[in-house]
Amino acid sequence: MVELRTLAYFVTACRSGSFTQAAADLGIAVSTLSTTMKALEREVGLSLFRRINNNLYPTDSARALIRGADPLLMAELFARRWVAAPAKATLRRLTVETGLSFTIGGLSKALRHAVDRMGVERPDVFVDPLWADEKDIPHLGGMAEEWGDGKSSRITLALGDESPRASKRATTLLSDRWVFACRMPAGTPHYPKAADLAAGRLVVPLLSPPLIEQAERYFSQHRISGVRYLGDHPGDLPRIMDDYPDAALFVPETLVSPRLGLLNVVAVVPEKPLTTKIVARAAEPDAVTALFVRHLQRALTETKPSRAERPVVSLRQIRYFNLVQRLRRVSAAARGANISQPALSEQIHKLEVSLGGALFERHGDGMIPTDKGERFDRIARLIEARYRQLSTGDAGAAAAQSRRIALGILPSVNQHGFLVNRITEAMLDVQARHPALKLVIREAPNGTLQDWVIRGLVGVAIVETVLPQMPRLPLGSSERLAAIVHTRHSMLPPGPVTLADLARLQLALPTNRFGLRQLLDGAAEQHDIRLRPYMEIDALPMAVAILARLPVCTVLPASAVEREIAAGDLAAHPIIEPTISRRLFVIYSGERTLSESERGLVNSLRRKLSEPAKRADALF
Repeated sequence: MVELRTLAYFVTACRSGSFTQAAADLGIAVSTLSTTMKALEREVGLSLFRRINNNLYPTDSARALIRGADPLLMAELFARRWVAAPAKATLRRLTVETGLSFTIGGLSKALRHAVDRMGVERPDVFVDPLWADEKDIPHLGGMAEEWGDGKSSRITLALGDESPRASKRATTLLSDRWVFACRMPAGTPHYPKAADLAAGRLVVPLLSPPLIEQAERYFSQHRISGVRYLGDHPGDLPRIMDDYPDAALFVPETLVSPRLGLLNVVAVVPEKPLTTKIVARAAEPDAVTALFVRHLQRALTETKPSRAERPVVSLRQIRYFNLVQRLRRVSAAARGANISQPALSEQIHKLEVSLGGALFERHGDGMIPTDKGERFDRIARLIEARYRQLSTGDAGAAAAQSRRIALGILPSVNQHGFLVNRITEAMLDVQARHPALKLVIREAPNGTLQDWVIRGLVGVAIVETVLPQMPRLPLGSSERLAAIVHTRHSMLPPGPVTLADLARLQLALPTNRFGLRQLLDGAAEQHDIRLRPYMEIDALPMAVAILARLPVCTVLPASAVEREIAAGDLAAHPIIEPTISRRLFVIYSGERTLSESERGLVNSLRRKLSEPAKRADALF
């Protein structure tokens, strides 16, 4: 069980400028925070942080996890305040529905500040944030209706509508300026001019359609061209900045508020300003909705840093309390929790001390909840239900990445090649066992795949050679390389060819970005043979197509062109003296563990690729 304190460390780290700052705010050593975060990654089986160019930033999985963890921490704080509230207070619920994309910082940070201030003034109001634009975490709205005796209110946060009628019904929270955002070294005395940034390369992340339309109108009006629209979530700004270091991002300013991964980022306001209104609409305006809107307006205009999260109650204590509340006997609850009765009683006592009073009356025939216990029960059930939602693979934010595999694969000559077909079969196999799984496939040469894994652009990649410091899993596939020629040119007699003979032919080879070329060059260097390619072609289908037109030779595993060999168009001559074999590996980042679906894919690939050696021998 991931405890609330661990989640609090995680949320504080993400919202701080650095681990050092977060550790100082939490009052712990940086090493303690780092160790705790690594343990959290192992617990949830996800990579939560990436490091590029000495810059640490949260991954998309971290963004999903914080969105699920934040309501838990808010509910724990509310539970303590609610239990201590006057006995005559009636529980109220305020749902704040946000129709914008979730990012760490900006609006989400302001929302948390407003919830905290609301709790101080109105400990009877449970503020329940709902990010309606994010679909991967179902909302437990029905839980609040079970409370029964409380009144519910709803506020909707959205982009402003320009129509006069809509404006009358809405309260403007913020006029969010658009800015050019880019990284600058610390201590830079003069920032770039807006005109220079506008004239250079610009990129826009995957904002909501109204924002994209607003940006497009702005570019058209001011004759700004060459803008690239990305498919990357706006919460991934740190990674986008590293992917496009020569570009400036054009985004609303709230997206670049300081937090982990966005240090040394400057925001330059365009010479011709552009603003987006963020508004609040209350379904039935009253004193509670008006008070919250005022707190949120204030929080959005402040630059106050996020406070350190400090939960007092543990999830384990909440679970034990819910068991006792339901079963009314400590002995039965202890059996249900699979712990000793004294251990459970001790945790209930610690919970009562934290909440400032008894939660149960002890009787000979069982436990009866006190008024405080009845109050705590309403929130305790909500917290445990939301934790189950967070931790399960079906709906949990922490399982967001385990429901998605971003796989990097090597380029293939055509769709009939052995490797591409076996990868396809393995993916379909995993998809059948995980119907909700989303597969993202990206093709690139060996060296690029390694870089993508390091940078977190793909989770796992199938490669031919690997960096020595990277974790790798052998796929059990080993296939000899062969000289591939077209039969019409009669370049080679039947049978094998030595590497020295190969060096005397006109070769069409890929560049050294490809693992296959690295294998060839390594073997040639070891045997004091120099390969001088007649042409270098990184497009493998083109390299094969040119064999029919020119008397040149390329090098591939024979299975890559087995149909062409079977048809008699191409011939494969195994390379000997030395024999050069391609071995396939799956690589992944050493900063995380593989998810269950990724492990399933690796096992399926091993099964599917177990026969290439037999098939390849039949092709020669």
